Amino acid sequence: MDADDRRSTRLAAYDRLRGQRPHLFANPPDAAFDIVFDRTTQDQVADADAERLRADGIPEEYGDIGVLYEDPYILVVRDAVDFGSYGRRAYFRVLKTSAGAAAAVLPMLPDGRIALVRHFRHSTRQWHWEIPRGFGTTDHSGEQTATRELAEELGVTANELELLGKLDTDSGMSVSGDEIYLARLDEIPPAPSAEAVAEGIDEIRLVTAAELEEMVTTGELTDSFTLAAYAFARARGLLR
Repeated sequence: MDADDRRSTRLAAYDRLRGQRPHLFANPPDAAFDIVFDRTTQDQVADADAERLRADGIPEEYGDIGVLYEDPYILVVRDAVDFGSYGRRAYFRVLKTSAGAAAAVLPMLPDGRIALVRHFRHSTRQWHWEIPRGFGTTDHSGEQTATRELAEELGVTANELELLGKLDTDSGMSVSGDEIYLARLDEIPPAPSAEAVAEGIDEIRLVTAAELEEMVTTGELTDSFTLAAYAFARARGLLR
């Protein structure tokens, strides 16, 4: 595939995404900078980046505009953006492939203790204490995603789910809108299932609100979803 065909393929995928999820490409009246959609400008931005990348010994295709990468979970998109007096340059974003709501869920027992899982994450190559979470699917609501993750990671169901708020995990790079829930449980979670262990979960820990706060202040707990859930629950007076 030559450069023109490659760029056309990536821009065709980009235009399909625009049609499916137009809110991700909006240029509101008060925007600080605008996405540019005409092909001539997109090619000019890509050409400028290709020249710079070639000079640095980097594949020029990394400078294309459009959908550069896609798998069942994420999309990597590169937009041509007009920065006004600063010119037109590329800006990349990491988006969720599915338009469905991703969700994280804070599991709480009747006595107020919180269930955390110890999860090994490939991205950091470290173990993290965190709450259950997962990607959404197009046909599932955030509540359904939260229910699924409770079953998969903790082996329990909630007798009540409450939406605490929404989280943009990295507004400088991605568009998330992940939903954060509180789940009220009737039962203590069992030991991790074989399926959970295969996904990198090896321990479930029940902590009081005071112990959870200590994990936050000492830096033992660093997962952004769990920190957001803690902040939401604390602000609502739900931790005791």
